[in-house]
Amino acid sequence: MHQRLSCADCPPSLLEHVSLINLFLVMRNVDVRETRLLEDGLRRVEDLLPSSWEASIFAVEGASADGTVLVLRGPSGVGVTYSVEASTAGALPLGRLLAALRDRQRETGLPVLFVADYIGAATRRGLAQAGLSFADSTGWVRLVSDDPLILLTGEGAERSPRTRESAAVLRMNGVATGRVIRALSAVEVPIGVRELAGEARVSPGSVSKLLQTLAAEGIVDRDAQGTVTGVRRRSLLRRWTQDYGYATTNTGMGYWLAPRGLAQVIDRLAQQEGVTITGSAAARRLLPPDKTPVVPLRLVALYTASPRTLAGELGLVEADASTANVVMAVPQDERILPSPAEPVALAPTALVVADLLTLPGRSDAEAEQLMDAMAAADPTWKD
Repeated sequence: MHQRLSCADCPPSLLEHVSLINLFLVMRNVDVRETRLLEDGLRRVEDLLPSSWEASIFAVEGASADGTVLVLRGPSGVGVTYSVEASTAGALPLGRLLAALRDRQRETGLPVLFVADYIGAATRRGLAQAGLSFADSTGWVRLVSDDPLILLTGEGAERSPRTRESAAVLRMNGVATGRVIRALSAVEVPIGVRELAGEARVSPGSVSKLLQTLAAEGIVDRDAQGTVTGVRRRSLLRRWTQDYGYATTNTGMGYWLAPRGLAQVIDRLAQQEGVTITGSAAARRLLPPDKTPVVPLRLVALYTASPRTLAGELGLVEADASTANVVMAVPQDERILPSPAEPVALAPTALVVADLLTLPGRSDAEAEQLMDAMAAADPTWKD
């Protein structure tokens, strides 16, 4: 038999509403770091509650319910009790985290509330799909209950905050970061840090710093040795484009109009050297033959070392962003360009998707179609 705690059977003395800080100071078997996580995360919950509701937490001892519980109580005395589990971001791979929280829910007979310093988008989706509640120190909250019916939500930081002790990458807009992300979108796992660094042709230190952030945000899974055991590729590229953008990250950006139409531009590109195609034109070549693009080709996006020179060779007229149907940029990472003697190349798939997500118009719909097509053959592209 395990101890079950609810608003109805808590001792009256425990149901007295007291400050979260004071409760944390007297909790037993909780280290200082976990105490801070609980304090920050549960305060976010309390801040979102209507003024007529109370939130109280207690340290509980029992055969299976040993730990911490959060009790919410409304004005009519109706309430719900959550078993609270706290952890630093990325301490467990997402699959193992979800399994552990489900096990805790079965053991206690209580809904589980997961609290962390930061809960990234991939982890939030996984928790929500599993019907689990969560709260983090930055303000992300999703508290659910079927009886009584509760849905409490709050928004927090888009990026994992950097701590003083951490050397993790905060903004994903550098050359090395782009190379690692492109490699992660294509390599087979499991893969170690040094092997991944070799694939990306960057230093192991650059890989380690980025993996800290990606693991903390639930985008990659790692084992105890630091080996990458899983990658959520769609989440990876969505996270990248929070910081990367075709027009904002690359240089030499220019807008042009093809007076005789895009078909002629595509034909002339076949005779060019040192050019890389990205965006819609590249997506059409990457889609399976039986897939029809979701939107007509209205914008050709290219990389080249000299946009103005290429524009002249293609017979383009300079235009503004609102009327252009050709855009060109000098790539941040020159490695994506073929050598001057080589024919036109396609940008790496991950870069094509990232560019589609950040180009104007309905390019984002083309990105989703391409990722859906890849997910049909490779489950790592599903989320």
